[in-house]
Amino acid sequence: MAVSGSPAGRTYVTQEVWEPASMARRSGAWLIDMALLVVVVVAIAAVLGLKATAQNTYVAEDGSTTTFSHLPALWSELLLAVASAVYVIPLWRLNRATLGQRLLDMRVVDVESREALSWQQAAIRWLLLFGWTLPGMASSIAPLSWIFTLLFVAWFVVLLVGTRRDLPGRGPHDRVANSIVVKRKQYTVLDRKGGASPGARPAPAPAVRAPADPAAPTPKAASPGRRRSTRARPAKG
Repeated sequence: MAVSGSPAGRTYVTQEVWEPASMARRSGAWLIDMALLVVVVVAIAAVLGLKATAQNTYVAEDGSTTTFSHLPALWSELLLAVASAVYVIPLWRLNRATLGQRLLDMRVVDVESREALSWQQAAIRWLLLFGWTLPGMASSIAPLSWIFTLLFVAWFVVLLVGTRRDLPGRGPHDRVANSIVVKRKQYTVLDRKGGASPGARPAPAPAVRAPADPAAPTPKAASPGRRRSTRARPAKG
């Protein structure tokens, strides 16, 4: 599809590809999903009438006290585990992305077929990515709380380092589930066939210098040739 105003009458088309998503984009999607899950957990706790029985009191320098109430780890981690499983597994299987991933234009697919994950793959990926919520229920027991905190931090370090060091950005949870997170990217290129590809959307000509036309002859540098002597020669005869 031609684009009006393209230089020298050339035609530019948009090509769409999927490539591995960056660590920053994936982290942003995870934070969005976790914020949604926290809201859901708070709403469920309110509907079920679960009371915030755990309290922490902080004493300021002037002697005033501030008390914060929150759900015990047993209830909060249990609700988070159930909510995350019900949220991510069906979306990965049926929609190829959670809400956070779709907002940032990413998809979770099988690394070989590039199709949607199976139910088993989605469940394995959830277990490795959100499975920390299950032992987290034991953190309500005081002697085990610090052990769970160390395990939680260690597992997230393993996920982050493993994902960053892997060339396609596949962390341990992706390698075990045989999945990959990809993002959509569009390129504006010169249409060498003289017409737009079927289904391609028009795109404005790039602001940078237009790519060279491979069909155009390459200008050759002028050769210096033989230098004509200016010395006077004697006349013949």
